[in-house]
Amino acid sequence: LGIAVDKDGNIAVLERGNKRVQVFDANDGKSLRSFPVGGENPHSVDVDSNGKFVVTSFGENAGIRCFSQEGELLNTFKPDCMKHPVGVTVLKDDRMVVVDFSQKSCLLLQPDGSLIRDIGNGGLQGPVFVAVDESRDVMFVSDQGESAHKILAFDLHQTFMFDLGKEGQNEGEFESPEGVVVDQAGNIVVVDSGNDRVQVFGPDGTFIRTVATVKGECATGIALTPDGYIAVACYEGHCVELYRYICVELYRYI
Repeated sequence: LGIAVDKDGNIAVLERGNKRVQVFDANDGKSLRSFPVGGENPHSVDVDSNGKFVVTSFGENAGIRCFSQEGELLNTFKPDCMKHPVGVTVLKDDRMVVVDFSQKSCLLLQPDGSLIRDIGNGGLQGPVFVAVDESRDVMFVSDQGESAHKILAFDLHQTFMFDLGKEGQNEGEFESPEGVVVDQAGNIVVVDSGNDRVQVFGPDGTFIRTVATVKGECATGIALTPDGYIAVACYEGHCVELYRYICVELYRYI
């Protein structure tokens, strides 16, 4: 499901079925290493400032687990405030934003897992993945609720800012939005799983373009590689697809 890029530019993929993280060379796709993760339903992975892997899982033994670069389990966080952790993103100062599906909110946590604040409670229906634009302290949450199918933006102080998209198949619309990531220019890159594509929106939520048609089934997680590719994890396709990506604002001024 989840996917991230480590400090060496390699691609880390969270495999729910095999309950492991597998790390691949981004240049040739070869597997470099893998390690098992705990929990009944592993969901997402990200990398902290020291290169450690942060993994969420829900169901029995739900929690957040931190692993060394070699895959050694270092810490497990199970804060009382967290019930059903799914998407996760780690900030530069190692605070974490974790999506709690059952509580329909996002939890801003300290590096030790303690709660700072609950964000989005009452405004989300079926949140799944989250990304943060740290230059603006704005987070973007994919919401698959029955009347949602959109991305919602909140600042890290709990204030709702705007949303983008709606249910549909036209440009700028979604059928089950999944992974979301923010590029260097603040553009919002979203996996539109039900429509088998990746769409890009400006920092204010304005639709820009579709950048990829995903071939694998059930696209979920997304990450940007240092050398300019979008990496998309396909859950039912059992694969990772790479697409060349040019950041819109940077391209305009080159």
